[in-house]
Amino acid sequence: MGKFPTFGLKSVLLAGVVALSSTSAQACIKTAELKADQMRFLELQLKVAALRCRFENPQFASLYNRFVVAHKGAIKASRWPVEAYLARQTRMDMDTYVTKTANRISFESMDAGYFCENAAAVADMAASHADPLMVIDLLPVRYQTPRPVCADRTAPTTATVATPDRTGAIDR
Repeated sequence: MGKFPTFGLKSVLLAGVVALSSTSAQACIKTAELKADQMRFLELQLKVAALRCRFENPQFASLYNRFVVAHKGAIKASRWPVEAYLARQTRMDMDTYVTKTANRISFESMDAGYFCENAAAVADMAASHADPLMVIDLLPVRYQTPRPVCADRTAPTTATVATPDRTGAIDR
C-alpha cells in the first residue's frame, strides 16, 4: 500500500508537468499583445495628460493630436491584440480595460513630479519618432507588464552548426 506502480507514477508526474506548462502558457502575455498593450498605455497616458494639463500647457492638446495623427494606424491596430489578450486572460472588456487603465494613470499622475512637463516632452518625442514605443520607459506613470511574456515557441531548440562545403566556405 502507498506505492504507485512505476507506470502510474510516471503518468501522474507527466500529467502534472503538462498541466503546469499549459497553465503557465495561458498565464502569460504574447509579444504582439505586449506591444499592443504598451501602445494603448502610451496613448491613454497622453490622452489623460492632454485633459489634466490643458490649463498648465494649453498646447498639450495639439501635442496629443500630433501623436495620434502620426501613429493612427498603430493605435488602431493595437486594439485587436489587446482584446485577444483580455478575452484569454481576464473577464474584462475593452471599455473596462480603458477605464481602469485611464483611472490608474490619472491617480498615479497626481504623485508623479512634473507630470505635465514630462508628458509633454514624451508626447513630442513619440509624435516625432517612427516607433512611438521607444518612449515607453520615459512616461511619467510607469508601464507595468500585466503578466510574464510568453516563451517564444518558434525559436529553434537546438543550435545550428556551421559546416564547411567542398570549397571550404561555411554553409549555414
